Amino acid sequence: MTLASGIEPRFSIIAGSYFVAVVVASLVVVTSLAITVGIDPSLSLAFVFGCAVTFAYGLPGFIATVLISRCFHLRGWRFFIIAGGLDGVLSMAIFDYNMPKPDKFFFLVILGGLAGGFIYRLLAYRPHLAAT
Repeated sequence: MTLASGIEPRFSIIAGSYFVAVVVASLVVVTSLAITVGIDPSLSLAFVFGCAVTFAYGLPGFIATVLISRCFHLRGWRFFIIAGGLDGVLSMAIFDYNMPKPDKFFFLVILGGLAGGFIYRLLAYRPHLAAT
């Protein structure tokens, strides 16, 4: 059986894939900040904080993405990559804008969301993982 025939990933695979996607999205944002702003000694602290914030504020959009994917049988790469970018926008709408951020932070969050969506699709919909 292939994924196109209707096999959906189990909850454990969905949760694990989300965790890895959060780590990758945070890594993309923190690395991009380090490149644009400069290397900062508190980079590891920013990464840990970014993972925690991304996990919490990205979860509503992620749950919506999984539900839409299951209801409409959307399993394509484009869907999950675009959904990841849109989840970045949703996360920024939920997150407090009063916190000081660099000017390009919004675009870096979208970039991180795109990367996270790509990684989620890569991990969650691998045939040998979804069928087990």
